[in-house]
Amino acid sequence: MAGGGSVRIALDPPHRRRLRSRLRPHRPAHPVLSAVRVLVSCALAALFAGVAIMLLPYRTTVAGVDVVVTGTVQPSKRGVSVTSSLGTLRFGDVVALPVGLHAAPEIDLAAVRAATGAGASFASRARVDLQARAPRLLLHFALAAVAGLLVGALAGGLLVDGAVALLGGDPDRWLTASRRHALGMTALRVASVTVGGVLLTALVAGTTYRSGWTRQYTVSGLLADVAATPDRLTALDERDSAAAGRIRAVLRLQDALTRPAPQDAAAAPERAYSVLLVSDVHRRNIYPYLEQYVQDEGVALIVNTGDETLVGNRAELTDAYLASIAEITRKTPMIWIKGNHDSPRVAARMASVPGVTVLDGQVVTADGLQVYGVGDPRTYGAAGDAGSDAPDVVTRIETQAAQEALAGLDRSTYLDLLLAHEPVQAEAMSLALGSAVRAQASGHVHRQNPEGDLQRDGHIRLVEGTTGLGGLLADPGDPMSFSILSVAPDCQFTRIVRYQLADPARPAETETTSFGGNSSYVVHYFARQPTVPTRTCAAGAGVSAPVPASAAAGLATVADWGVQGQGAPAEVAATPTPVTDEDEAPDRRVRPPTSRARSRR
Repeated sequence: MAGGGSVRIALDPPHRRRLRSRLRPHRPAHPVLSAVRVLVSCALAALFAGVAIMLLPYRTTVAGVDVVVTGTVQPSKRGVSVTSSLGTLRFGDVVALPVGLHAAPEIDLAAVRAATGAGASFASRARVDLQARAPRLLLHFALAAVAGLLVGALAGGLLVDGAVALLGGDPDRWLTASRRHALGMTALRVASVTVGGVLLTALVAGTTYRSGWTRQYTVSGLLADVAATPDRLTALDERDSAAAGRIRAVLRLQDALTRPAPQDAAAAPERAYSVLLVSDVHRRNIYPYLEQYVQDEGVALIVNTGDETLVGNRAELTDAYLASIAEITRKTPMIWIKGNHDSPRVAARMASVPGVTVLDGQVVTADGLQVYGVGDPRTYGAAGDAGSDAPDVVTRIETQAAQEALAGLDRSTYLDLLLAHEPVQAEAMSLALGSAVRAQASGHVHRQNPEGDLQRDGHIRLVEGTTGLGGLLADPGDPMSFSILSVAPDCQFTRIVRYQLADPARPAETETTSFGGNSSYVVHYFARQPTVPTRTCAAGAGVSAPVPASAAAGLATVADWGVQGQGAPAEVAATPTPVTDEDEAPDRRVRPPTSRARSRR
């Protein structure tokens, strides 16, 4: 221009404008939007991690058997399980996290025979292979979980940004530079949360890991059926010889797989003998069926916690029924206590059976154990409170009975086993006696107490289900329940196997089409109890003559057996677990005699 001046107008090319746009500081996203983005990303990250664990199985070979391992993130499927067409072996108490690993071995009859033909070496090879593959298996699922977390976090951020773009009316430019920046920040936050979650999960898993998780397990399906009901092999032989051969092979495989590892020897010392725990037979003659367990499991003592009859009528105990009991008790003694469905005449009739010892406020020594038993104060179908099944009335009567029993008990006497038909009475007495009682056993409620309740603060609590499947008039869905308790030479209670079986008298249950889904049993190992070197327990000593609980002469005391303290004061103000409607439900299934009499008029 004139005057020596000039004006220069230059337009930035497009690539420079884009560069400045990328370098320009981004405005922070709205805090609510940031929070939503992070929450959605974390939720999808957890979901994708769980899906990745389930959809990415680990395949390996253990002792020559192909195995597929999958993972789950569900509280109902926590722990470790091994499932095949032969049944399920489940270890539920591993860590306090809702995660599970489930192995599915591809087992056929040829593999079973090959494995069992190798004898004990199969179990050894299986343990060695599992230990060798454990690091890779855990790394596989850890990487699957991390991959799922990252993919889920990215998907969550993209989902939120896409939704914001659509709602803002800008669907064509939803991934702008500003939103990419927000997405990156979200990824950083989610990654931080992911790392924290992984570290927290590892911390919880490490602190709650139970090193002895292999000692407590549940077996179900065919594995349980063939172990719990061996006499069905005869029926299966007649129906299908090929199936019977398969079952015998499975029995050998089960024995190899469930035998305790050498490192568990301290938790499972040598067994001196077994005790068979039964209850609530309710006039169902199951003794010929139980006889095989007595023979096969080294049972030296039977403990029966009452309700032998349905309505307490002495005529229910026919000569044939008592003969079936005597067939067992001539060789294996039984300790019996009265239940609320048993009358005094029923108790007297049971006492007349050879080998049966009825306790009601007395103590006996049985194969080295000191056992105390007390009869139930109630009588089913009686008039007034004695025959009531109202929870508050039953609680009051059982608590009063516990107080009266304690008043007549020499508290210096140590009791290995306290027997009372109803759990509420057994619990009240055991709490009052404290460390003077090592274990209590009862029945009445027709269900076994849960595994987590079996041993609390060193005290063993056993509640047996209905061995007679609820009786002749009960719900046909009730399983046959009984337990086998192992006693060590030093009188330790080492473990208990708790059976729940289908009705063995129903012909359909012996068919090969239904065989395998009818039974289950749980194996539980107890923590060690106090002992003294002079104590020994051995089969063959039998049951001594009952001694009144008020007389300690001839009985070992708390001081003799090295137990500290003699428990709380003898008074019981109230029961710790009052009776409920569910506790009394089994009694309502049977109509009392008075009801039948009125119905005939």
